[in-house]
Amino acid sequence: MTTSEDESAETSLEALLRPYRETSNAQITALWNEFAAAHPESAFPSTKTMRRNARLFLAGKRYRYAIALAGYRLLTGESPSRGLERAGTWLEWYHLYTLFLDDIMDEDVRRRTLPSAWSTNAKLYRGPDADRPAVAFRTRRHRYGISQAILDALRIRSLAEHAIEGAGDLHPSVRLELLSELTAVDVVLSDGQGLDIDFERMAKVPEEAYVRMSEAKTARLYLGAAATAAIAARASSEDRFALEAYARHFAIAFQDRDDLLGTGVVPSQIGGSSEGDIRQGKRTRLYVLALERLPLKDRAAFLRAYGRGPQTTKRDIAMVRELLRRHVRSEMESRIDANLTAAKQALSRLSAKDPEARSLLEALLDVQRVRVR
Repeated sequence: MTTSEDESAETSLEALLRPYRETSNAQITALWNEFAAAHPESAFPSTKTMRRNARLFLAGKRYRYAIALAGYRLLTGESPSRGLERAGTWLEWYHLYTLFLDDIMDEDVRRRTLPSAWSTNAKLYRGPDADRPAVAFRTRRHRYGISQAILDALRIRSLAEHAIEGAGDLHPSVRLELLSELTAVDVVLSDGQGLDIDFERMAKVPEEAYVRMSEAKTARLYLGAAATAAIAARASSEDRFALEAYARHFAIAFQDRDDLLGTGVVPSQIGGSSEGDIRQGKRTRLYVLALERLPLKDRAAFLRAYGRGPQTTKRDIAMVRELLRRHVRSEMESRIDANLTAAKQALSRLSAKDPEARSLLEALLDVQRVRVR
């Protein structure tokens, strides 16, 4: 694609996505206001943490929510009910819950261009060592901030359940299936996160193991979005399988594009640093392919520069990016294309009962080749 075609693809997606984001944010705001009214702030800092982090609630792309509601429209040709608009936010609440925990495990101090929950909560600490820098678990101040972020994450997960339970116009059996889907996500996603942590200590990660982790960690919640559409639509097993195949292949392509952006191998406007994956030594597919494809001499230089944390230099960053661009980028883009093609094939098996919904689902695929944020 040319630059103008790239911009056109992103503009087209934004126009299609905007109504879903606005609906999602309106429902999230309503749920948050219900929670805040039932849990008033007091003099105790622990009652302030959710309010301090509320800016994070309305950030994000809302891809999962859009797949759930557009998928429902595609399967039925009908507009989602108010109850489904509310229930579908379980995907965003649950994703936020995982991000709160991810930031703790990774000691990330920023999320979606904003301070992460645990680093924000740490500022509420009033102990005698409150002026020391915040490092996870190394001071009482940071133990406090992280502990409160874990509690906030649990509150947020409860809001995911509450979003479904309060969807009064959905049949009770639909609400029960959605709650079962949420529970199923718990086990698989936590297994994926566990593998991700295991990989941090491994010099070499087999690609099949990386794919297993990515499908469990990233793809499972996107499968939950497709399942939400299929459950609400009372879809056939064939239609549900096709929509879930679309979501799985989309999610893998999305994650691979994110990995290109997270290293700055392609132009990046992501909310965090495009150097972060290199500094932290993230075991992404880029890393996995680099160890397979780099010549021996280059591989040694790559490993010396990758994952040095605060000791990482600009020269390290530049060298790693150049090696990835020269030896790995084309293969990554080939993997992305393959998954996007498979997603389109899955989508083609579904009848177009709502052409606009299909346009959105296709636009989500097209933009993964050019996305910069």
